[in-house]
Amino acid sequence: MALHTIPCTLMRGGTSKGVFFRKELLPPPGEKRDEILLKVFGSGDPMQLDGLGGAQVQSSKTMIVSRSKRSGVDLDYLFGQVSVDGWFVDYAGNCGNLTSAIAPFGIDEGLIRVRGSKVVMRLYNINTKKRVDAVIPLERGKTKYDGDYMIDGVPRPGARIDVTWYDPAGAMSGKLLPTGNVVDRVTVGGRTVNCSIIDAGNPVAFIDAKDAGLTGTELPSQVDRVVLDFMEGVRSKAAWMMGLVDDPSEATKKTPHMPFVAAVAPPRDYLSSEGRKVKKEEYSVLARLFSMQKMHHAYAATGAISTAVASKVPRSVVNRLSRGGGETIIIGHPKGIIDLKVTSRMIGDSPSVESVTLGRTARRLMRGLAYYQ
Repeated sequence: MALHTIPCTLMRGGTSKGVFFRKELLPPPGEKRDEILLKVFGSGDPMQLDGLGGAQVQSSKTMIVSRSKRSGVDLDYLFGQVSVDGWFVDYAGNCGNLTSAIAPFGIDEGLIRVRGSKVVMRLYNINTKKRVDAVIPLERGKTKYDGDYMIDGVPRPGARIDVTWYDPAGAMSGKLLPTGNVVDRVTVGGRTVNCSIIDAGNPVAFIDAKDAGLTGTELPSQVDRVVLDFMEGVRSKAAWMMGLVDDPSEATKKTPHMPFVAAVAPPRDYLSSEGRKVKKEEYSVLARLFSMQKMHHAYAATGAISTAVASKVPRSVVNRLSRGGGETIIIGHPKGIIDLKVTSRMIGDSPSVESVTLGRTARRLMRGLAYYQ
């Protein structure tokens, strides 16, 4: 069978890694395009040995980028969560970490001409139909990657990229509270728990960590199959309650990526997976995010947006367990902490969120031709 080639770039954005493509170099949306992506990644194999995928949720992602024709927008982008051992690409939701690499990719590919020491790039996410701004440092007309800004979950510093999501509520459902309730009662395996489903950035179903038999300080390697199955049960019920599937039993297959599910707890001292002692005074709320039936190694940026917004929703699970009520919300996660700035105002009993901003770093790792059969 003949080998085919396609130009692409391997990028790290935040704590995720993905393969970036220019839209015009791929076929139109459909089976042919997905087949190319799956072959490039080596999907259908838990090791993704025969492709560019990293055999983990956070490193089996793609971004398809194009110059925008929308007024006031520089770049459009479509996110795809590429299955590792399955044979599908999930286009539900967005990846906040990789969003930080969209503008650097567009700039370095020459899709947008820039100059000066800094530029604000205006982005549009096709998945969620939301606007995002990214402030990108520049050097001689290209992205400046070197810097001294550290984010937990990335081993080396880089130049800070500030990413702002505007009007993040209702990214998938069109509503901040997809079910219309701040708290729903969810029963899984005979156990009934309180659950707050918040849709901002991406939808997340939040439960109290102790209801899952957790303290909230656990690392991915410390979570057993019983907990993973319970969290997937909660997530599946939330997907059904959001109207994403007709029956909860269909959620794992039909919508494995969205919504996320998170176990939340009050701040306490804990050891990160990097061996650093994270003090409870450093952050606002302790959380463990689960994606694609595994605990996230750090914290998905869009999940962090939803968590930060949820902390502003009175009586929600996150609001009840978090400390402090200022603009800055800091989440304790397995790798350390992530901080976000939330600009919002209360309208009645619910917040109206204008924007959420977080700092990330990004880096171009490789550019060339991907070979696939």
